[in-house]
Amino acid sequence: MNNSHSNPGLFWKAVIILLAIGALFFLLPQKTKENSPEASSLVTRAPSVTATATEIEKQLGQTKIRTAVLMYHHVGPLPEKADDIRRGLTISAEEFESQLKYFKENGYSAVSLKKFDELRETRTIPKKLVILTFDDGYDDNFNYAFDLMKKYNATGTFFIITNKIGKSEYMSEEQIKELAKAGNEIGSHSVSHPSLEKYKGDSLNNELSRSKETLEKIVLDKIISFCYPSGKYNEDTVKAAQQSGYKYAVTTRSSNGEIDLDNPFEIARYRISAGRNIEAMLK
Repeated sequence: MNNSHSNPGLFWKAVIILLAIGALFFLLPQKTKENSPEASSLVTRAPSVTATATEIEKQLGQTKIRTAVLMYHHVGPLPEKADDIRRGLTISAEEFESQLKYFKENGYSAVSLKKFDELRETRTIPKKLVILTFDDGYDDNFNYAFDLMKKYNATGTFFIITNKIGKSEYMSEEQIKELAKAGNEIGSHSVSHPSLEKYKGDSLNNELSRSKETLEKIVLDKIISFCYPSGKYNEDTVKAAQQSGYKYAVTTRSSNGEIDLDNPFEIARYRISAGRNIEAMLK
């Protein structure tokens, strides 16, 4: 006689034991997988938060970088009957070439603000660096400075007043595009070159954001640098520049040969006029 039928209690005990063994069979592989070396390695490979270049610089106490930012306006011949203002804003092509030659022969890299930003991110800033900036978008920058910069493997940042594009003495859209394609940076110098410290609200934001949008459509790239018209700005201007998506802004304040990364929206520059002693300036 079958004992399981004669003793129902014994039958159900056997069923419970079999179910328990089955449950252990399915649970054990899962537990083994959780504790396997492969599982542990997946945990250690989880992505970590990477500090930005600015955070690293601050951690290392390197918030001031030895870099000369140069401010140019006109490059080329003076027009007839040039007034004192125009004379003060102009250097000849020959003098500009002598400066580029000095940079190259003395181991300086001449670059744009955008290239400086890339070098910061990769922490590969050379010991000898100058940043070339050109205000207003004059066509002599394209006609004279551009060819010389290509000759000496230099790039720069060209700050454009957007409602001046294509007008007399100013660069066209095609010239701006060609500068950008050659590795130069295009920056904004506002829509209409007003004294921005007098502007607030929408009128201020439009000068910064609309010029940025216009230039981004022309060069098909992000515009990260801004130049305060006539060097006029205040706390509201700085805040608006930040909110508009710029990373840097330059002033007309006289430089001490450093960029203070605690104040990337107040970058000082060396004003370059005829007869400026570049060698003495860089010492």
